[in-house]
Amino acid sequence: MRKLASIAVAALSAVLLTPGIGQAQMPPPPLEYYGDLAAVEEARISPSGTRTALLMSAGGQRVITILDSAGTPIKQIVVGDAKVRSIEWVGEDAILLQRTETGRLPPQYRNLAGDRKIEWWRGNVIPLDDNQQVVSIFADQRSIVSAIMGTYGVRNVNGRWVGYFGGFRRGSTSGDRNRRLDDEPALFAVDLATGDAKLAAYAGDYPALREWLVDADGEVGARLEIRYNSGRWKIENGDGQTIAEGSQARGDIDLLGFDATGTKVIYWIQDDAEGRVRRYAVPLTGGDREELWPGVGIHRYIFQPYTSNILGVQLTDRTVLLSDETKQSRLQSTLDLFSYASEARIVDFDPEFRTLIARTSGNYDSGTWYRVDGATNARSIVGLERPAIQGPVIGNVSTITYEAQDGLEIRAILTLPPGREPANLPAIVLPHGGPTAHDSEGFDWLAQAFASKGYAVLQPNFRGSTGRGLGFIEAGDGEWGRKMQSDKSDGLMALAEQGIVDPDRACIVGASYGGYAALAGVTLQQGIYRCAVSINGVSDLEPMLRFERTGSRDIFTRSYEKQFGADTDLDAISPRQNASKADAPVLLIHGRDDTVVPIEQSFVMRSALRGAGKEVEFIELDGEDHYLSQPETRKRMLEAAVAFALKHNPPN
Repeated sequence: MRKLASIAVAALSAVLLTPGIGQAQMPPPPLEYYGDLAAVEEARISPSGTRTALLMSAGGQRVITILDSAGTPIKQIVVGDAKVRSIEWVGEDAILLQRTETGRLPPQYRNLAGDRKIEWWRGNVIPLDDNQQVVSIFADQRSIVSAIMGTYGVRNVNGRWVGYFGGFRRGSTSGDRNRRLDDEPALFAVDLATGDAKLAAYAGDYPALREWLVDADGEVGARLEIRYNSGRWKIENGDGQTIAEGSQARGDIDLLGFDATGTKVIYWIQDDAEGRVRRYAVPLTGGDREELWPGVGIHRYIFQPYTSNILGVQLTDRTVLLSDETKQSRLQSTLDLFSYASEARIVDFDPEFRTLIARTSGNYDSGTWYRVDGATNARSIVGLERPAIQGPVIGNVSTITYEAQDGLEIRAILTLPPGREPANLPAIVLPHGGPTAHDSEGFDWLAQAFASKGYAVLQPNFRGSTGRGLGFIEAGDGEWGRKMQSDKSDGLMALAEQGIVDPDRACIVGASYGGYAALAGVTLQQGIYRCAVSINGVSDLEPMLRFERTGSRDIFTRSYEKQFGADTDLDAISPRQNASKADAPVLLIHGRDDTVVPIEQSFVMRSALRGAGKEVEFIELDGEDHYLSQPETRKRMLEAAVAFALKHNPPN
């Protein structure tokens, strides 16, 4: 692996440093390379800072590779085709692996979520010593369902490593597995060496959402409780004393962590009157709250490892603000090493900041993972995400701005095809999912795949997207299929005015909400796109929201009403209900194990389009979920989507 990384870096350096090498001289990699899972998906540093764990993919299998301080592999753990969601060190000699499996609730438990597929979270502690047994979280606890319902951290408690997980208690401790579950998860402390679990905090006996903060000593230091019906909330300290309380109609409040000293609780709440999110710190002993980081754009919170203590924040401009000047300087200097990169972030570090893991991505870089010495800033590459996609074969990525029809400034990511002049290009509009998410200038495998075929790819951060404050998110309320939709086509027109794209040669492609936007682009809008590709997309809002609200309470209903408008005619903005207006061919792709947007959303869209005599194709992905977690089905999706665009919107 180290040899492969060295060869790839040397090749990249040669391309960057040798004049006269043009992009057009390098053919694009095979399409399937873009659809592969990243060769390195995650990297974590051990508590001592001497070992690195890499979650890797090779040949459709996931492997955890352990490196020593010199970067030499010392252990490999074959995980297989499991859908791994995270890895974390348990001391120096074991890995906590969390994964998901698609399944259904047993009949006696369907009062919780109805008869629907769900994604079960599982956890395994895997020792590096092959002579020790793997521990499965909750698997041998007769009074607890074998599924994780939230993770609250790993702590070293009196020399033993303990994990804190949400879980459903069965209605009786008698061991009867057919007894009804508690309505809400409780909090359990699990000895990660033995799997023994004990109750750390009760779920409670009335309908409310509860979350906990576990302090550095393994004690529950704070609890948030939100009443489902009213939105009344309170924060209690470890002794059960209420230290903050109020009301938020939609339950838009959450615990963030403790402050750096562990003596205050930090939480955020949406201030509807001001139209922004506020963050407060309140002493655990009670007292006045203090507003934190007002008026700044926060990219991420920085936690002290193996605690819930927030050391500070990284701002959207890569500035680091920490309470400890030494740690702030160390993090800032590490980030500054990668100032050249379109995207750079500190992924992990040990408690003493001796070793840090960083990741970069963007132009000329499909994803690179670094190990950085905290004392000297010496860095070494520990893994490349896509070794075969490097340098000039990566399409240039930049941020552009344009005005929507009502004058709102929209930012978007533009990826240009390598080796082609940015003039009169065919286009792919690629809206993100969410819709409360946003695209950035990092390497995007789907955008780059289309760019490799000659398309300019536009990823609009339309109103309702994150990254620009609460006001911009709320600008999307009530605008599904309306201004959120025209924001996307306005970007296409802006590129056409600059001569970059040909507006008569465009398709729209998207997944999840982006799939809805793709379908809306040819049903709620006309005359703009030559084709539409919906991947795991929403087509009919009324049954989709009914599905989302299964088992939900008043605070969630109020959230949906705010997003869509309480009196909105959902049929009027549903592609399925407007299938007769479709003016371009449609490709529907959907995973059969999608637990977020059920595959029925594509079934009914296909039926509606066929009934209206429209051109439609449908591909079902067996064993695939909402996140395209499996390499073979993901590549099948990519090949089908690109082939559909090439057929209906050829680049030449």
